[in-house]
Amino acid sequence: MRHDSYYRENRHSPALIRARRPYIVKNALMGLGFCIITGGIYAYTISVVGQDDFTDVKVPDVPMKSPAATTQNQRN
Repeated sequence: MRHDSYYRENRHSPALIRARRPYIVKNALMGLGFCIITGGIYAYTISVVGQDDFTDVKVPDVPMKSPAATTQNQRN
């Protein structure tokens, strides 16, 4: 049985390779551009978040008890 297709025996046919050839460089550059932009956004976000020192947040000396624990202590 003959199949007319670009895909034969799990490999590309010469016709498919010729059809895709003009787009290989453009697609590779576009993919590289997306990776660079994504990596840049990730690096910028990590660097900005890493600079926060949380000095304006007050930390209590004694941990607060939950209302449920307070109610149980009053019953005993």
